Amino acid sequence: MIHKFFKTISSPMSRACCAVLLVVTLGFLQESHGEDLFAAPEPVETPAELPAVETIHNEYRPLPPIGDIAGHRSSILPRWTYSPLQSPLFLEFPAVTRPIFGPPLLNRGTQCQPAPGYCPPPSAPGYMRGPTRYGITSPVAPAVVSAHAPPWEQLPTPAELNGGILKVGEQCHDPRSCEAQFNSGDFSPGPFYGQFGWDSCGELAIYGGKHMNPIQRPAIEWGLPFYETGPLPRSGTAFGCTNLVQQKFYVYGDYRSALAYNQNIGNEQTIWANRLNLEFDWAITATERIHMFMGPLDERNEFNSIIYDDGEIFTNDAWDFWDQRTDTLFFEGDLGYIIGGFTDQYASFNLPFALGLMPLLFQNGIWMEDAFLGVAATIPARNNPVLDWSNFDTTLFIGLDEVTSNIAFEGDNRAANVVGFTTFIERRGGYIEAGYAFLDDTENQGRSYHNIGASYTRRYANLVSNSLRMIVNTGQDGPSEQRTADGLLLLMENSFLTRNPYNVIPYANFFAGFGHPQSVARLQGPLKNTGINFESDLLTGYPTLDSTGNNTFGGAVGIDLLGNCFEQQLILEAATVQVMNSPADRVAQGDQYAVGLRFQKPLSHTLIFRTDAMYGILKDSPDIAGARVELRRKF
Repeated sequence: MIHKFFKTISSPMSRACCAVLLVVTLGFLQESHGEDLFAAPEPVETPAELPAVETIHNEYRPLPPIGDIAGHRSSILPRWTYSPLQSPLFLEFPAVTRPIFGPPLLNRGTQCQPAPGYCPPPSAPGYMRGPTRYGITSPVAPAVVSAHAPPWEQLPTPAELNGGILKVGEQCHDPRSCEAQFNSGDFSPGPFYGQFGWDSCGELAIYGGKHMNPIQRPAIEWGLPFYETGPLPRSGTAFGCTNLVQQKFYVYGDYRSALAYNQNIGNEQTIWANRLNLEFDWAITATERIHMFMGPLDERNEFNSIIYDDGEIFTNDAWDFWDQRTDTLFFEGDLGYIIGGFTDQYASFNLPFALGLMPLLFQNGIWMEDAFLGVAATIPARNNPVLDWSNFDTTLFIGLDEVTSNIAFEGDNRAANVVGFTTFIERRGGYIEAGYAFLDDTENQGRSYHNIGASYTRRYANLVSNSLRMIVNTGQDGPSEQRTADGLLLLMENSFLTRNPYNVIPYANFFAGFGHPQSVARLQGPLKNTGINFESDLLTGYPTLDSTGNNTFGGAVGIDLLGNCFEQQLILEAATVQVMNSPADRVAQGDQYAVGLRFQKPLSHTLIFRTDAMYGILKDSPDIAGARVELRRKF
């Protein structure tokens, strides 16, 4: 079976990575400090008089012991599922609990509060001790001894008093104080709520109306559970007494299925595409883990799909268990905690790092959004009183393979190495992001260049949140008309504050590109975040305006409407790209205009509905159009 598995892997490098991961994983799981990861820990003793219970529709049944919860769990097999609020992955389709459309986005309805779930009743009536006041003890059974004792349980009965007067204790005063007459001015007046009425039930519900929300746990959940109740099992000391081992292995992700009609330049298709995103996360300690991302239903940028084109139907059987260009496999940890653990000392410094085929995202993804083979390390959480920097961190990175710079290196991910740094600085109500990277042409074709990115973000006059960004490329050899990364890109992003600042968000983003500006490493162009009309869906080939910023200027103006309870979203936008210089010096043949919309809404705690539509008018080129609907299933 393992032999057949490795035959599906495309390259020797991929087979080596997967083999190393498999051997290390199996070895560590079986021999980790003499403990079996998949064996449930010893059950924790609980008082017999306090059985853990849960209620479903007013019926009570025992919960599993804590030891069982910390063992095998999976939403694939519902028999391994313990919470009634969790949805199985495959054997039952998730229930749709909300309609696709409505209520109105800004309607202040009553749908903010979900339906009450199960709530365990108190194990005994009456006063229950709190861990901060009386210590961590079980509640005292009433009528045996009061939780308020002593001395109240020792009070004599009326018969014992026989008409006498009980004196519990004399009233004492500080001799330095004196009695004063009552004055109502000593007390502040009651709160005034204006036109709002006092809702006593609502105030009580803050404390007594709490309930569990429906959740979707990981598809596979081994070792320490994901945000579970109860005491944690004992940690191991394989990496030292100050870097304790508490292993957990999760598999989670989402499945996307979209039906789209796309009218790109000179091409018209109807496509049904599917994408599966799988995340494998093996956490060893609180700071060290091995993580892998895999998309088995895609190959490069092609996805498993059925396509109707010009009266014919054909399939795209994209299938690749491992693809270096789209998948990741890396180790990350903190060098300070690793050294501290091996020396049995507490970490004297923090130096988080990552090593392998790892994803990096800097400056909101505009300057870099890619996964490449390399190493990165960060100096975190520093301050500089002299420069008045309240907080800043610096990240250094080196990429040795799979650097995605399609235009600068003509689509060859192996043609460039990259080394650079980026920093994030908080100062006087705003923050600065600045980075430098050198991309080295390993094929010596004169394409090496320097890439500088900088941005400043701040809110002004409680009216507008503004970001100013700049990308500069320079240093390529050869004639200027043959350079692939030589230019300047200016970006300005604005979002405006309204009377409903969290629900009604107008925005206006603008750009101007001169020459051939490039991001350090990114699949799509640097204008992807300018608006929804510049962003592809990375699934169906949804059409967009030119996102390269190559001798163009323009922008996007729109409004983002969020439901009163953030239960749905509607974006309306108009965008344009205006060209400069001659057609031979740019990607866009002429001016471009587009209108677009996006609507998305969760149908349940595991299912999301989304639809997009756009129409673009392109001068000197055929018009473009697109419409799509998508369901995304989380697990």
